[in-house]
Amino acid sequence: MQRIYILIILFLTINQIYSQNINQSKAFGNSIILKSDILQEAREIQIYLPTNYQNNSNKYPILYVLDAQRYFLNGIAFQQNLTWENIVPEFIIVGINTDSQKRRNLFYKESSKFIEFLNKELIPEIDAKYRTLDERIYFGWEMAAGLGIEIFANNPSLFKGFLLSSPTHISKERLETVNKRLKSNPKQNLKLYSVLGTVENWATESMFSLDSIFKVHSTKNIQWKYNLSNDENHYTTPLITINEGLKLFFSDYEPIRFYTLKEFSDFGGITALREHYNNRGNRYQIAGDVHNDTKRYLFMLSYRENDFEIFDELVKEFDGKTFIANNFSNATWFYRFTTFFLTNNKLEDALEILEAGLLKFPDASILHFEKGNYYKSIGKIKETKKWYKKAIQIARTNNEPELEKYTYELKKL
Repeated sequence: MQRIYILIILFLTINQIYSQNINQSKAFGNSIILKSDILQEAREIQIYLPTNYQNNSNKYPILYVLDAQRYFLNGIAFQQNLTWENIVPEFIIVGINTDSQKRRNLFYKESSKFIEFLNKELIPEIDAKYRTLDERIYFGWEMAAGLGIEIFANNPSLFKGFLLSSPTHISKERLETVNKRLKSNPKQNLKLYSVLGTVENWATESMFSLDSIFKVHSTKNIQWKYNLSNDENHYTTPLITINEGLKLFFSDYEPIRFYTLKEFSDFGGITALREHYNNRGNRYQIAGDVHNDTKRYLFMLSYRENDFEIFDELVKEFDGKTFIANNFSNATWFYRFTTFFLTNNKLEDALEILEAGLLKFPDASILHFEKGNYYKSIGKIKETKKWYKKAIQIARTNNEPELEKYTYELKKL
């Protein structure tokens, strides 16, 4: 009797865990039932729509995740971690659950049937039902990664990105088709990222052959990156494949930040910057303007490197005075830019930035002090004293360390 009781408890626990896994996936999206004539079965397809999907009419890239019962949530976690900082765009996730027995046939022996299902049934259904861009990404693990290699070679227009984790079943035939595809000088712009652990010795030889083919037939428009990792194994490679692969695929999306003006110059300056953002806008169907973060970094960088020529060029290109007024939220930067203009005899520009700063920060002593400096530069000492005194009053009230400096400059007049 006790044994029966234990078995009942065990059965209920397993059932609860299984149900919890299913419900967790569904909690982060919904599903559709797709009746497939090609596969001769009804397929449940998981769908995750971006947070803002219902709030606009935008079109989105799509990540297709095979073995979604394991990896569907990885794509969601990646997106939710990075979209809020504009590092990657929002994207739709399509999850294809697989049966452990059926996948062995569909991903290898009957691979043409599964590819036909993707090409003629699933992808057209998704494109018809949702607002999609022609920016499809394929993720597959193990046999599904090997299938991804076959799709790349025989159906390269299906996906623009391939994330291949621990690929297996990379047969001689598949290697030959890849070699043939690359020798034909394909025109599509594609990115492939693959990860294999060194402990996966059953696949290292075939992956070495595949990597060699890509290196021999290296082309500018096909980006192949292979990570043979000492740190990963057969079950951890999906984590790094999805994270690093999506970062590679969306590498042109994150706002550019230059850390030196030489880096900016080597990039091609403003002309190349505008071209980059125009291409970015066309790819993702978003505004093609230079991102505000990039502009902000460039203004700060030109000041820090004391390059007024570049600074002045930025002001002219980006309506800089209006941009500074609207996009800087620290009184210190208004002070610095005003000083930059003053020291380069741009008095009207200096005053315009200063007035914008005082409008945003009426109690900033440093801006009142700088207003005094402005009047000092044009010889109006009476006005200079007036603004220095205002700066001293604010600094004294707030017990600011700059009080001594302001007092000293007033006494010098």
